Amino acid sequence: MRLSCSALARRWTAAWLAALLPAAAAWTQPLPITLASDPAAIAKTALGAERGTLVVGVLRGGNAAYGVAHNPELAAAPRAIEPNSAEQPMFEIGSVTKVFTGLLLAQSVERGEVKLDDTVGQLLAGKLAARLSPAVASVTLRQLVTHTGCMPVMADGVAGGPALAAQFRAFDKAAFWDALSRIRLTAPAPPCEAAYSNFGMALLGQVLAERLGTTWGELVRARITEPLGMNDTVIQLGDKASRMAPAFAGDRRQRLLDMAAYAPASALRSTAADMLTLSRAILAGASGPLGPAAVRMLTPLARYEGAEIGYAVMVRGPEGGRRTYYHAGVTEGYRTLWLLAPDTGEALIVLGSNARAPLQSVMLAIGKSRYPVPTAPVPIDPQRLADYEGEFRINRAKTLGFAVRSGRLLVRETGRGYNALTPIGSDRFAVTAIGAEVRFRRGEGNAVVGVTLAQGGSRLDAQRVGEAVAAPQD
Repeated sequence: MRLSCSALARRWTAAWLAALLPAAAAWTQPLPITLASDPAAIAKTALGAERGTLVVGVLRGGNAAYGVAHNPELAAAPRAIEPNSAEQPMFEIGSVTKVFTGLLLAQSVERGEVKLDDTVGQLLAGKLAARLSPAVASVTLRQLVTHTGCMPVMADGVAGGPALAAQFRAFDKAAFWDALSRIRLTAPAPPCEAAYSNFGMALLGQVLAERLGTTWGELVRARITEPLGMNDTVIQLGDKASRMAPAFAGDRRQRLLDMAAYAPASALRSTAADMLTLSRAILAGASGPLGPAAVRMLTPLARYEGAEIGYAVMVRGPEGGRRTYYHAGVTEGYRTLWLLAPDTGEALIVLGSNARAPLQSVMLAIGKSRYPVPTAPVPIDPQRLADYEGEFRINRAKTLGFAVRSGRLLVRETGRGYNALTPIGSDRFAVTAIGAEVRFRRGEGNAVVGVTLAQGGSRLDAQRVGEAVAAPQD
């Protein structure tokens, strides 16, 4: 689990909290929130000072508990949210929709309807397949569900902002298939390093629907929501429209984000009760109502941003150890976090009706509690700090810079401010407030050649690419 909203999230596309090192303003001590916390306390923290309504559902020991926060606070205390109440507010869940698409793929693989390494070209028959470039035709279902298919974020060069929401709204199937014929992959041939793609996940859902001779929405209804009794998880609201929590972005009201062809990426609306029903079914494993697909969907398939990804489900934590599975979502007026902790049998759903709700603090606190790092400082010779100065590259777009000022080692991520590190061991430092560890690696001649960042169950490696870094001014 990472700490601050990624650029994609800020553009209404990302579904998880993506920067390992947050902006300086985020480097504060989180509230002591864990999965065992009172849902009402989590709700209050997750909504912060933003307008709107936020509902938290927590599953512990098979039992559901709910908490709610409102801003401005209601004149009277809100009634308790009952699991089966028709008055549970509904929310857009944004990219948490992708979890449903991943589950549909897991079910289809279990049923023998498709294979993970089937290609788009193989599964799209006739005229549709004939319009594809060879590279696009070669993309596999495995690559689509893990964001390793070299697909762009959206079609036609759209990457964020109002144009992204406009494309979500405008694309019907005809427009989507036309765009697919124009798609140019971000690399000559897949697989690529994982890069988040709404278009790729929508393509996965539409390919499955074409293969099975139905629609993605009908697959969700027939294979997931109806069997599980999730009656409030829908695309079209119909007579449920009055139950949607009014949407905001900051203080501004927002309209609902309706979509057609992009539905497999972000279209679903749901309630906390329904999302805990899904969570319970997945936690039940192969013996539960979803059968072996519940286990399959959580199985890691590829590396993703310092950790792993299963069937559209982000995976944190070591193999064979304490693992956390999650996805997050954001639309123009809503923000969502869904999380499973199978080792403790717990689940969390956070549904907020403000796109700016500060869910980062909840992710930060839970990550810190599930994946603690040493915090006790150890003495270090200030002269040795010079060993660590320099630029270290994580990937093409991101570097870490280390500098020394006033006898302390500082770190900054590309485009962000400096933050101080605390020595906790040989070549090891920490940001204790957020549970992050920085471990330097040495090579020939005992020189520092790389660094590993670990936090919230994920790890990122960076290689030294430069010696000099401009230190910040006092």
